Amino acid sequence: MLLVPDDDDSYTPQAVIAAVCVDEEAFDRLGRVLRYLAVGLVDQAVHVRLLSSDRRIESLSLGPIQTVLHEPIVWPFENRRISKVLEAAAHQAPTVVHGLSAGSYRLATALADAFDADLVLQVTSLTDCDRIAQMDHGRVGAFLAFSGSLARVLEEQLKAPADRIELVRPGILASQQIACFARPEGITTLLCTANFERERGVDRLIDAIDLLRQRGHELLAFLLGRGRQESALRRMVRDRNLASYVAFAHPLGDHADAMKSADIFVRPTNDGVFTADALQAMGAGMAVVSFPSTVCDYLRHGETAVICAESTGVALADALEELIVNRDRAREVAAASADYVRSHHAMSAMAERTANTYRKLALARATFPITE
Repeated sequence: MLLVPDDDDSYTPQAVIAAVCVDEEAFDRLGRVLRYLAVGLVDQAVHVRLLSSDRRIESLSLGPIQTVLHEPIVWPFENRRISKVLEAAAHQAPTVVHGLSAGSYRLATALADAFDADLVLQVTSLTDCDRIAQMDHGRVGAFLAFSGSLARVLEEQLKAPADRIELVRPGILASQQIACFARPEGITTLLCTANFERERGVDRLIDAIDLLRQRGHELLAFLLGRGRQESALRRMVRDRNLASYVAFAHPLGDHADAMKSADIFVRPTNDGVFTADALQAMGAGMAVVSFPSTVCDYLRHGETAVICAESTGVALADALEELIVNRDRAREVAAASADYVRSHHAMSAMAERTANTYRKLALARATFPITE
């Protein structure tokens, strides 16, 4: 039986000191959500230290938020580099260690073991689930799922204990302005932030743009990304005489400014990873067109987005055309998606649920003297 004395003024709750491990992929996929989470945890009176091998971690060093830049945890230097991180963390031992995606789980587990801290794993993709399937579930204090579908995979397929699974939806800022067709007579502007990799579907978006041009639609498309397929995609645009309608650019930090100036956000992939860009576009008041997603449950056909019937260029062109020819409908979808973000993806709720998970784990460990 756990007893907490109510007449002992000397009793104070144990401070929650969180070491949050952020790998490169988490930066790529979660973007601004990371900043909102870190700031929100500080507001929840959590001592936050962010650890990463990605230099973007330095941009999150704000006020009480501490950051530690370490060498990549890769074979054959894995053990030696983890030892260096442990030395750097020893002056303020964490009470909870939080790994944000599969690439950070190895370091997070090592930190939790070294300091006898509670281990929390964020689950943001099917790749994360595959990694968790290889781990000892008993070592994990809590799984924080970014979507209901990921929570179901944890419970039904991986047989993770239901009482350790928490649904913590990512928090995003929602604008009061609707960016979609804010200029009624303007040319339709598309935005895509998928990286230029074979499985990301940018080639299918170019197919769709080609079809829309053949159907007589005027539009401009901005492709913000980088990757191994960039030269092939640029050649594809040139060969189809689309250079006047498609612009390539490497992303420079946050996409928020671009989202304020575009009408339709395109997510041309159906991979099993949670990405925050489409959610951020919804919050910015853009209409979203997407291929079906197994993990992004915020994409709801006809409610928060237009979901393509199939993962093809033709289906994508048809979905885009639906919004291009009916701008009122496009603005309705954009407004509904912004309302959905406000209702289900509040930044304060994300931080509060995460901090409450930390505190629940700390309370389960705590023992209190019984005073007479």
